[in-house]
Amino acid sequence: MLKKLPQNSFAEHLLQHMPVPTFVLDTQHRVVIWNKACERLTGLKAEDMIGTSRHWQGFYAEPRPCLADLLLDHSLGKLDSLYEKAGNLVSDAGTLQTENWCPMPDGRKLYLVIDAGPIVNDKGEIVAVVETQRDRTEQKLTMQALAESEHRFSAILGSAMDAIVAIDHQHNITLFNAAAQRIFRCAADLAIGQPVKRFIAPHCHTLFRQFLNFDEHAVKAPTWVPEGLSARRADGEEFAIEATFSPLEAGGQRLYTMILRDVNDRRLAEQELDRLQLEKGYLQEVIDYEHNFGEIVSGSKAMRAVFEQSHMVARTDTPVLLLGETGTGKELLARGIHDLSDRNGAILVKVNCAALPSELIESELFGHEKGAFTGATQQRKGRFELAHGGTLLLDELGELPAAAQAKLLRVLQEQEFERVGGSETLKVDVRVIAATNRNLADDVAAGRFRADLYYRLNVFPINIPALRERQADIPLLARFFLAKYAKKFGRRIDDIDPASLESLQNYAWPGNVRELQNVIERAVILCQAPILEIGPLLNPYAGAHIVTGQPATMEEMERNHILRTLEESDWVISGAKGAAAKLDMNPNTLRSRMLKLGISRSR
Repeated sequence: MLKKLPQNSFAEHLLQHMPVPTFVLDTQHRVVIWNKACERLTGLKAEDMIGTSRHWQGFYAEPRPCLADLLLDHSLGKLDSLYEKAGNLVSDAGTLQTENWCPMPDGRKLYLVIDAGPIVNDKGEIVAVVETQRDRTEQKLTMQALAESEHRFSAILGSAMDAIVAIDHQHNITLFNAAAQRIFRCAADLAIGQPVKRFIAPHCHTLFRQFLNFDEHAVKAPTWVPEGLSARRADGEEFAIEATFSPLEAGGQRLYTMILRDVNDRRLAEQELDRLQLEKGYLQEVIDYEHNFGEIVSGSKAMRAVFEQSHMVARTDTPVLLLGETGTGKELLARGIHDLSDRNGAILVKVNCAALPSELIESELFGHEKGAFTGATQQRKGRFELAHGGTLLLDELGELPAAAQAKLLRVLQEQEFERVGGSETLKVDVRVIAATNRNLADDVAAGRFRADLYYRLNVFPINIPALRERQADIPLLARFFLAKYAKKFGRRIDDIDPASLESLQNYAWPGNVRELQNVIERAVILCQAPILEIGPLLNPYAGAHIVTGQPATMEEMERNHILRTLEESDWVISGAKGAAAKLDMNPNTLRSRMLKLGISRSR
């Protein structure tokens, strides 16, 4: 029987209706009170919690002691290892206070200030412990943002190319950034507190005092002085500067900031700018990192929307459903989302649901116990266990069999499963990204895919457009693959023939980016000139079957090309007129490729 607390209807009524989330545990760590505010905070009802020891579920993703548990039993753990910020035990009241990020049941993460104190009877014996939680998420995020802002400000100040000096009303230096230290050849701790005139050429002292005017009627707009001023380094060397003087108020104190630049440095910077302008043509085709993931190269509006959606969802644990044709880059996008997430320190595990036999897919996903089926000679962990703490990519999700769909739904909802042939329930923390080239909504309507699993995964769908829908990307991708394979095969190829580039843009690309990659790789292998030509491969008339048929593999195309060259050379490999010379290959390399590809002269 659950031990009741001493009767005090007023105290219990007060706890129940406190605006602060509160629960009470008896000495056996069982919930005796779970107030209304606690229900609102956690989403867990009192009737489901009273009498249980599952109070941790309201605040953490896995079993662990709450602060009230530690007050009842100090051996359960140490405060500093369980909480981000832990206070000391208040001896006179016997209370504890901590602060921590808590993952809530609905997926939110809240920063809670937690207090726990004992409830004693007339004899001074502890009969229960009360714990309260105060949501301080907004304040915590504000403080973090402030700290990050200060850090960014310090970083910007430290990385600025111009010297930035702050001066108080007594004309003493209060701030001296890294560029000022470099320009004046003086450490900041030696400059701060010193009169600014120490760093001004003597013949400019009077002029500087005019700009640093703290009079009430002084002009408050920034003043730029492009020439006519000279400063002095710590070693006495004088140099010409341009400067901006700006008055400001900070903390009730009136200051001036002086931003100055060595004129010689400016000239060097202008020369560097001229050099960079010469690279403008190249830089226009370099895609901004903010809009790219890994090797996904794009400058189109359609893909920019995909990247923006991916950035927004990456930092959450929300399931993502990637929809797109074969070869559009779903796996690369999934890897980019993982790399941008808070799980990027853990592994990204991939499962191709279409490549596994239906009888093995459950074992592959969830693992199996020894003896679970014929051939299961030892225990094996599944992909969900391997991905614990990281991300699991379910590629070709539409091919998942019905039995595995049911198990997958449970893992997504409860983050728990059993291995095939096992009875132990395993808990995991895995973020799922699914990818498919099928229309899952149609599969649901046809009964081929579970509706509940579809709606569970379809929280954040991202549609990846086909390559034919973003023609502007074709030149970028073609040149990207050209550079990649030219380097791989040691070829000097400067660019793509304009007619070939036009052919690429006019082609329908049923295989999308993957097909384009294969086409460029083959063309690089065949190319013996500084300009890549691809025209014959993509002739929209002679090669129309390419659009609807199955493209040849790279190995087949290479084999056919070597065979044609050998036949043209009458199967002579070495020598000036041999096949190796025509293929621009070492004869031994050609023989090795012939052996690998199964090429031999028929009798």
